[in-house]
Amino acid sequence: MFVIEEKGLRTLPARPFRAGLFGKNLEEALQELIETYPEVLPGKQMDPASDDPPRFVLLHREIPVGDWALDLLLVDQRAMLTLVEAKLMRNPEARREVIGQIMEYAANAAEFWGDSRAREKAREFWSRHGKDVDDLIGEKFGADIDVEAFWEEVKKKLQEGKIRLIIAGDELRPEVRRIVEYLNEEMTNAEVYGLELRCFGQESGPLVLVPRLVGQTQTTADRKGTRGTLWTAERLREVYETHADIDVGKRLREVLDWAVQRGSFVEARRMNPMFSLRGRGGGRIISFFPDSIVYCFLNEKFYPEGAEERDRLVSELKALGMLDRNFNPQDVSHGRNLIRKLTDLRQDELKALLEVFSRFCTP
Repeated sequence: MFVIEEKGLRTLPARPFRAGLFGKNLEEALQELIETYPEVLPGKQMDPASDDPPRFVLLHREIPVGDWALDLLLVDQRAMLTLVEAKLMRNPEARREVIGQIMEYAANAAEFWGDSRAREKAREFWSRHGKDVDDLIGEKFGADIDVEAFWEEVKKKLQEGKIRLIIAGDELRPEVRRIVEYLNEEMTNAEVYGLELRCFGQESGPLVLVPRLVGQTQTTADRKGTRGTLWTAERLREVYETHADIDVGKRLREVLDWAVQRGSFVEARRMNPMFSLRGRGGGRIISFFPDSIVYCFLNEKFYPEGAEERDRLVSELKALGMLDRNFNPQDVSHGRNLIRKLTDLRQDELKALLEVFSRFCTP
């Protein structure tokens, strides 16, 4: 790794993880690292085309699964369980063992964690730390999340075999990479990845941690449908025309036509029909969901003028009664659902809302 400085390039040497970290051996250090900082799992590498790639909350550490004990159990914002094994694969026996482990996890996940058992185990784990797992999920994925619906989705995905398996280490040998790639290609619903966590830095001072995902290919992602359906304006109109709730379908068509006409429409690739509005910075800042929920992206990076522009939008939404007056956008890392759906608005209120959006979206 190189550091660019005024005088040229400076080499940042590799710091072998094999000696451990935090005063612990490699496997314990990796577990503690991921437990403390779940964001080191590179969601953007798992779903590079997404504007909301996987984000994670830890549910449990060292949880029994059959004859094994899983190192880490996490869940992402789409209610997919993620199983992580941290391994130092120094010999063929260790490599064969970890492959056997993840196959057993995949085969038995629904049995061990279905029917709300994942939630029960998570509650037990976090209660020992004086915290409530549902509160943690709300903090990470948005305080307005329907926690009960979220856990129902966890159960549904488990029943369908939709889980994510990750083998984490400081370095994955070529034979392990080939096995991971093969499994990810052949397993229909489960995602299987290797994760290399490399450290760089001097003997003393800060470290640079570089996560690198192994096993993901665009072909595999497309075949598994991890990116969902591409919802063009034409396809959305067809869905809205036949929406089970006539009023919802009509209101969504109205907003869709407005977005297309003014050139702010952004198609989405998702499992469920939705679309977005393009902000002045070129990225999505507003999304519309099939139940008429409106989601506002509130990270300052989405706005050309940063937090100042974001805060102006929040202020105008508060004035319309679309956000709570005590809401602080600095309290969320990604975004927030507006407190009123499209179908809750009178026609004059919808017009006022779209006028606000027009001031922050590209014409």
